[in-house]
Amino acid sequence: MRITQHPKEERPRRHHKAKATVLAAALMSAALVLTACAQSDPNSADGGAAAIKDGGDLRAALTGEPDVLDPATSSIYTGAQVYEGIFSKLIDVDASGDFVGDLATTWTQDDPTTWTFDLVTNATFHNGEQFSSEDVKYTFDRILDPATASAYAGLYEQIDSVDAVDSATVVFHLKAPFGPFLTNLATNGQIVNKKAIESSDPARNPVGTGPFQFVEWVQGDHITVEKNQSYFKAGLPHLDSVTYRFLPVDQSRIDALSAGEIDWADAVPLQQVEALKHDPRFTYVTSAVAGIPDFLALNTTAAPFDDVRVRQAIALAIDRSDIRDVAYLGTGELGLQEVPTGSSWYDETGIFGATPDTVRAKELLAEAGYADGLTVEYLGLSQYPELLKTGQVVRDQLKAIGVDMTIKAVDVSVWYDSFVSGDYQITSAYQERTIDPDNFYSLVIKSGGPINTTGYSDPAVDTLIEKAATSTDDTERADLYAQIRAQVTEAAPLVFTHYETLNYLMSNKVSGSVITPTLSLHMEDIGFTQ
Repeated sequence: MRITQHPKEERPRRHHKAKATVLAAALMSAALVLTACAQSDPNSADGGAAAIKDGGDLRAALTGEPDVLDPATSSIYTGAQVYEGIFSKLIDVDASGDFVGDLATTWTQDDPTTWTFDLVTNATFHNGEQFSSEDVKYTFDRILDPATASAYAGLYEQIDSVDAVDSATVVFHLKAPFGPFLTNLATNGQIVNKKAIESSDPARNPVGTGPFQFVEWVQGDHITVEKNQSYFKAGLPHLDSVTYRFLPVDQSRIDALSAGEIDWADAVPLQQVEALKHDPRFTYVTSAVAGIPDFLALNTTAAPFDDVRVRQAIALAIDRSDIRDVAYLGTGELGLQEVPTGSSWYDETGIFGATPDTVRAKELLAEAGYADGLTVEYLGLSQYPELLKTGQVVRDQLKAIGVDMTIKAVDVSVWYDSFVSGDYQITSAYQERTIDPDNFYSLVIKSGGPINTTGYSDPAVDTLIEKAATSTDDTERADLYAQIRAQVTEAAPLVFTHYETLNYLMSNKVSGSVITPTLSLHMEDIGFTQ
């Protein structure tokens, strides 16, 4: 059997039995809402590429500084925001959720474990090296090499081998059928060049085939990239350069935008969304179906959260409505799982702790030996006010069951080091770019997963995760993820608190910015209209 997918071909929609009609309606409603906004709000971006004039230097503000710019080893979203404009992938996902070609022109599933990709022949790396299938093979061999210590190795562990058949053809041989294969390629599949990786520091000197090439990184201040004059996509990018400034304080981004010091800003302060999206000076962009799941992470390797009863008590004490209303000012969705309600994978049945139950929570604490209560420390992120505010709301909620939660607010770098090393009790975290459920469960929940920072391990759940990943039947996969969610939420190594929708704000002279499921900024499509 040969199944060929071409650019712009729509992916098969995933359905979950009786929920199919509801989900289709939800997707349609979201689309209608977005369309209505674009039509009724003159400040809502509609892609507007026709009005864009080539040239100009865009000044963009991010919420923080990248860790590294090596796509195989970066673990911070701000890193991806920058390096995705430097590198290209085989395929991508557009704003409608459809696969589109990037470095691949067509892709064919020859059999359940074999995928063939035909490649563009006019792409070159920023160091002058011609792109070929050898670069694709090197990229994934490197990700899977334990020495690379890639956080994304788990996404590709089903790859058995990659064959560079000829310069314009690459074949992936999988160990077993792998449902999320294309989604993973579109999310974390940036192609690198062996010579560039081995001749300089890939963390600080990224070299890709993307629309922009790296110029400089001034620590603590900005990163600058400039137009790739040899970009393989005709007419792109529009901009001459992009400078990414690091402005972690929310108001600092808005102040800089208002003063004309920047042109584009990430993460509009939620308390200002309503006012700013109607401000004629700006263009506002959001999406109802793309975002980030936020959750409480509980360190299961040490007391008190090594006891499942204590974790369950925390889960049952959480009121997500209060978190949304207070920490997120009513925006976004109640956090029950790794995907939003607009996703065809969404299924809220069987979620432990979906409804607060403080009576049962107190009983569980007593059973665990904490009838008189206990004290825990919450590690808070100073630069992420919504997450820090979530901690404050949770602190107040836990008082009702006798848990005294103190808050220790730290810088993001300190938080990250403590989080990945397991040196914490409870904290708020998030997992960006979760499109297929496997993107979450194989990385965050599976035993030994590269982002499993809670220390949770359950062989039975591992088996289900593996089975779901190796199935290509979407109905079967949906049923398996329902089972996984039921078991994981009951074990409560983490507790979903909120699903955060994203928003961008820019000068009304800037157009072309959209939010896609992969959360890529797609700066190649952005430009000035005057």
